[in-house]
Amino acid sequence: MAITVYPSSNYNSFISLNDATAYFGTRLYSDKFLSASEPIKGAALTTAFRSINELDLAIDPTEAHHIKALKEAQCEQALHELRKDLDSQNARSFIPIDIKLTNNRELPRYSQRAMAILRPYLSMPSVQIVR
Repeated sequence: MAITVYPSSNYNSFISLNDATAYFGTRLYSDKFLSASEPIKGAALTTAFRSINELDLAIDPTEAHHIKALKEAQCEQALHELRKDLDSQNARSFIPIDIKLTNNRELPRYSQRAMAILRPYLSMPSVQIVR
């Protein structure tokens, strides 16, 4: 899938593939992204974009510091999506036999780093108590 970057119409990413690669070039433990093929990187970024759009954010992407937060959060979420495989579930080897291995540790839906970046922009629903 081709990446179309904001502010283009019908955009599906806040960050370009080149900018995401540059971001990960300065981040520790980002080998999962850097070693992935371009189609996989693109899929991870668009999946992360959709995940971030599911959040209720009070954010204006025309503001420089807001778009920076969106780009960084999208990168962190993309890396999180790539890590949601056997490696991230502590599997070290695979033997094709009829045994079901379970890991009671369920991975969180969102990257902790992405959520930390977006925390100031998260809208919290208000509850009105009527007496």
